[in-house]
Amino acid sequence: MKTIRIVLLAAAFSLCAAAARSQTQLKLWLPSSLDVHEKGAYQQAAQEFAQKNGNIKVNVEVVPGSETDVAKLLTAVRSGAGPDVAIIDRFTVAQRAAAGLLVDLTPLIQKEGKDLSQEYSEAPWKEVTYRNKVFGLPTDTDARALFYNKKILRDAGVDLSEFDPAHGPISPDRFKEIAIKLNQTDASGAYTRIGCVPWLEQGWGYTWGYAFGGNFFDFANCKITATDPGVVKGYRFLYDFAKALDPQKAKTFVDTYWQWPSTGNLPDAQMPFYTGKVAFVITGNWVFATIKEAAPNLEYGVTYIPAPNGMKTSWSGGWSGVILVGSKNVQPAYDLLRYLTGEPGQLLMVKQASSLPTLKSLQERKDLYAPQYQFFLSLLPISKSRPPIPVGALYWDQLKQAEEAVITNSQPPDAALKQVVDEVQPWMDRYCK
Repeated sequence: MKTIRIVLLAAAFSLCAAAARSQTQLKLWLPSSLDVHEKGAYQQAAQEFAQKNGNIKVNVEVVPGSETDVAKLLTAVRSGAGPDVAIIDRFTVAQRAAAGLLVDLTPLIQKEGKDLSQEYSEAPWKEVTYRNKVFGLPTDTDARALFYNKKILRDAGVDLSEFDPAHGPISPDRFKEIAIKLNQTDASGAYTRIGCVPWLEQGWGYTWGYAFGGNFFDFANCKITATDPGVVKGYRFLYDFAKALDPQKAKTFVDTYWQWPSTGNLPDAQMPFYTGKVAFVITGNWVFATIKEAAPNLEYGVTYIPAPNGMKTSWSGGWSGVILVGSKNVQPAYDLLRYLTGEPGQLLMVKQASSLPTLKSLQERKDLYAPQYQFFLSLLPISKSRPPIPVGALYWDQLKQAEEAVITNSQPPDAALKQVVDEVQPWMDRYCK
C-alpha cells in the first residue's frame, strides 16, 4: 500500500512538473517609482490574466526605475535577460523605440483586426507612436491641479471664493501674494509653514511653462523650444518665488518636512500638505487614494493651476505597457499587454489607484467616478502632454536641471533654459529629417 501511495505521489509530482514546463512564463517588470496603489492594480491585473489563461504564468517583479531612470531595464534587455513586458512612463516610449529597445506592435494590432487608435484618447495614443508605428499601449492618465487647505486659508482670513473653479484660475501674482502671507517661522527665522513651495510635487517646469502659455517643442521645424517666451515666464515665476522665500531657507524647510526628492522614505501621513505644513500643492487625481487613507479628515479644495489672463491649463502623463526586444513570447506578451491596458486593467487602476482611464469608453462611464473626479475629467480636453519625441527623457532631465538652477537662484531662467536647448537640440537633430 505504501508503495502504491509513493507511486501515485510521484506521478502527481511528475504531472505538476510537466504542467509547469508546458506553461508559458512571462516576466512583467514594474518600476519602483509606481505608488503602492498602482503596483497593486498592475499585480492584480496580471494575476487575473494568468487565471484566465491557465497555460500562462506571469512573474511580476518591481525593479529600480523612474520616469527616465531605466538603467536596469536597458542592461537587462541588452544582455538578453530582459522582461517580456514592462511598464514605462509613456512620454519616454519614443526615445526607447528610437534606441531599438521596443517591439513594434503594429503587426500584432493589425493581426487583431482592430483600430485601437480610435479606442484610446488622442494624446496618450500619440505618445506611444513613433514614426507612424505603435510601440506601446496606454494604461492610465491623469491631470494636474492646485490643491488648497481650506482651514488654513479660512483661519488666515482668505476669501475661499477666490479659489472657486467657477471663477477660473487665480492670477500668479495674486496667488504668490496669498501664499507668502501664510508663511510662518520660529524664533530662529526657520520656516515652520510655507504657503506654497511651487516647484514641489507636480510643480515641474512643464507645469509652469504651460501655465504661462509656453510651448516646449516645434514639431514643424523639429526644434527644442525651451527658450519660448511662455516657458521662460514660467521659470521666471519659480525664480522670483524662490527669491521671495529665500532659496536656502526654503531648502531647509523642504529637507526637514518633505525629504524631497526621496519622498519614498516619507510616510504618506507625514506629507506636508496633509499635516498643514503647506497650504497649497500642485498634484493630481492619484492622491485621492492616498488622502482617503492618510488624511481622511483633511478639509481641502481643488482648483485650476494659477495662470495669467484666466487661462485654464493642465498637463497629463501616465504609464504605458511595452514589449521588450528579445522576448521569446511576443504573442502571449501582447495578450497580457492588451489585458493590462484594456478595460480589465484600466478599471483596476481607476478603482484602486484613483487613475483616469485612457480608454474613451471608460471616460464616458460616469458611474465609475466619485464627484471629486469630475473636475479632473473636465481638464482632459484642455490638458497638454510632454512632447513625444525621441529625446523626451533627456529633455525632461535637462529641464529638471534648469529648474534646480532657477529655484536656487544660481542662474536666471533665460540662461538656464538656453543651456537646455544647447544640450538637447544636437541630440534631436539626429532624428530630424
